[in-house]
Amino acid sequence: MRLIPAPRGTGIVAAPVPKKLLTMAGIEDVYTQSVGATSTLGNFAKATFFAIAKTYSFLTPDLWKETVFTKSPYEEFTDYLAKNHDPSSSKKAAA
Repeated sequence: MRLIPAPRGTGIVAAPVPKKLLTMAGIEDVYTQSVGATSTLGNFAKATFFAIAKTYSFLTPDLWKETVFTKSPYEEFTDYLAKNHDPSSSKKAAA
């Protein structure tokens, strides 16, 4: 069973069994796609249930943890490096 988001106002485009389960789950607009033996109601309902359950495992951007970026050592100690760096000492070492 595959659940595909549909445009608002489309409704639930599915067979009767998944349509009832999707309605109970509160889903309003969705297309469904199923392959295999869908004539066995128990398996078809179970596949629909697992498809609905899998939708809750997706993390949308509003559920992401806020990322705290740390400064690199060069950014953190820029003032110290600029103050204590002697350009003449590096020229002597190169010569």
